[in-house]
Amino acid sequence: MDEDLFQANLEALQKYQPHIAKLFEGTYTPYSRVVGSRVTGNLNIDLGHTTFYQKDAASFADAQVTSYLEKRDQRIELGWRDIPEDNGRVAETVLVKGGAYLAEQGVERQVQALDPDGGYLIVFGLGLGLHLERLIDSLDIRSVIVVERFEEFVYHAMGQVDFKRMLEEIDRRKGTLQFVISDTPQHIANYIFYMMRQNSFGLIDGSYIYSHYDSFVLDESLKYFKERLPVLAANPGFFEDEQTMLRNYIGNTTRHESFVYADKPRAVKNTPVIICGSGPSIDQAVDFVKKHRDSAIVISCGTGLGALLGHGIEPDFHVDIENTPGPVEIVEGLSSKHKLNRISLIASNTVRPELVGRFGQRILFYRDTVSSSKLFGQKYGEVFHAVPTVANTAARIALGLGFRNLHLVGVDLGARDQNQHHGQHSVYLSDPEFLKTHPEHLAATAFPIEVPGNLGGTVHTNQSFLFASIHFSGLVARYKDAIIRNHSDGIRITGTVPCLPESAVIDDDVSRKARDLERLRSELDWAARADLAPVSKVEALGEALEIFYATFEAVLNSVDAENLDLRGLFDDFRDLLDDPFAADVDQCVQKMHVGTMMISYTFLYQTYRRLPESLRAEFFENFRQDLLEGLSVMQQASEQLIADMTEATRKIA
Repeated sequence: MDEDLFQANLEALQKYQPHIAKLFEGTYTPYSRVVGSRVTGNLNIDLGHTTFYQKDAASFADAQVTSYLEKRDQRIELGWRDIPEDNGRVAETVLVKGGAYLAEQGVERQVQALDPDGGYLIVFGLGLGLHLERLIDSLDIRSVIVVERFEEFVYHAMGQVDFKRMLEEIDRRKGTLQFVISDTPQHIANYIFYMMRQNSFGLIDGSYIYSHYDSFVLDESLKYFKERLPVLAANPGFFEDEQTMLRNYIGNTTRHESFVYADKPRAVKNTPVIICGSGPSIDQAVDFVKKHRDSAIVISCGTGLGALLGHGIEPDFHVDIENTPGPVEIVEGLSSKHKLNRISLIASNTVRPELVGRFGQRILFYRDTVSSSKLFGQKYGEVFHAVPTVANTAARIALGLGFRNLHLVGVDLGARDQNQHHGQHSVYLSDPEFLKTHPEHLAATAFPIEVPGNLGGTVHTNQSFLFASIHFSGLVARYKDAIIRNHSDGIRITGTVPCLPESAVIDDDVSRKARDLERLRSELDWAARADLAPVSKVEALGEALEIFYATFEAVLNSVDAENLDLRGLFDDFRDLLDDPFAADVDQCVQKMHVGTMMISYTFLYQTYRRLPESLRAEFFENFRQDLLEGLSVMQQASEQLIADMTEATRKIA
């Protein structure tokens, strides 16, 4: 080992990746050892019973990289961006206009050679790391993710290759070089997924995948990662949704008194929690829920409320997070038949105020990464990992409240039979007219993706539910002291324990449930409505929006269409849309627009790189005008929003 090189690398890691550097600070004793050298041509890792490389490490890496650079066949190609229906949202309008322009130009959306640059290089396997520097120097990529099963291989590599230079080079490119060290394939795949949706999210198309050595763990990690590709570039939201959430927040704050849930230390509670979705397997789990209704806390999730009430089960809590009209109509329909005021609501404070008013006790929380939370939630903090489905929310809040024994029923996130996509008493099947008038809910019944089932076999699912399972497994990893048993006959959720409902064992202690519910209520916060929505915040938001629109317009107008720098434009977008250190009002502005603007950017990025050189400049000019028009539409909508918010908040000041 080159001790000077190791120390320089350690100092560089302390600067760029401090959590990795901590692994090797002080005394570190690996099980394996480095033998030979590059000079003598026999550099290798001695594993004790054999050497790691069949030949020497240097010649192996050199031959492997040479072959890879000649083929460059392992890439993430997202293809032409799908053109959606134009439902009046700015992002959809930009894409529809862009698609129409391409059609007018006679552009055929067929497979074409992709530009050689890409946002990421994902390296499965580090070993001694002799391949890494050459790959970084040869490939036009911005960020690097290195996956390694054995942390001691990172230790060995630190004495062989110049991580300091590589870290500095990637930093110069405005990217990151990150490590994933784990021996669990599903967790590795999730880590990669989360990393790729951060620093260089808009540049995913064309990213490279490189496998250094054969390993069951790494091969499985790559397989699981490829399963996540359909949702890797999923839309981060829409401007119109953010407007709705701001309006709903103000409506809930000015019209309702509610408890506020915030993450903080709480006593661990031993009462079991049964979380009920509306997947098709809920009908087979009804007896299980009824049997333990008095001793376990029962939580219904979204349309799971109707599924439970239809079976004669009244939950303790109901969870909702959607801001669309559907949940309001569902709850109002149920309220005509059932006494919902005996049920406590747990919801994001961005749901519709009409829904909140239907329940007795209300517990609202600040949903993460949405505009209203950025502006008004500084005191209580955002609740992360509580999306994208209501089942994710229910599990996250239950764990945050101190419960550690969770049971999932009807949380299928898909179906074995695509025609039986929900429980028989859910509104999806009990009301034949509902799906005809709610296209956003109809989309949740189409399952084009096949994945492994929780109880074996294959289950059909979609992008949204697959996304939910990924977030679920991340939640399991966060609360390591919790046990989450999955009794659903749906898709497999990494980290949960598959279990048939009739095989579950629950200690039926009715008095314990009463004690834990009372303790739970004492741990919730209460706040005056005027403190939750001060007028001054709204006025500051109005001023920040004026600056934002003027700045973005200037950025778009400054671009030279004949010499377009796609990455430079991405950096300009990111500077305006993703600054975690900005003031709260500016972070609110960012979250209002990041989804729409990044959807627009990725359309540009994926299309531009597939067009003939002769059409690129004119296509960008057309795109620029469409986006500028969209920017004007958003500015007018924001001006009206600020006027309405100002009027509402002054009434409670």
